[in-house]
Amino acid sequence: MLMPKIAGAIIAGLPAVLLAWVLLWWRNRAVFWFALALIVVGLGYLMATGATDDLANRLVPRLVGPQPIRAN
Repeated sequence: MLMPKIAGAIIAGLPAVLLAWVLLWWRNRAVFWFALALIVVGLGYLMATGATDDLANRLVPRLVGPQPIRAN
């Protein structure tokens, strides 16, 4: 099974990277690398707040499996 944090990052990041590559790679590579850096920072924020966990649990619950109950 895949960790939900990683699965959510793949679900959110892969389309963003592919879109940036299609739109920016052949036109302006410096802007592509900047967009890639922004995507990485955005994914880091989403992973830190737990949004990627929620995304993976909602979209592919069988892939990530049941989550342990966390004590608050």
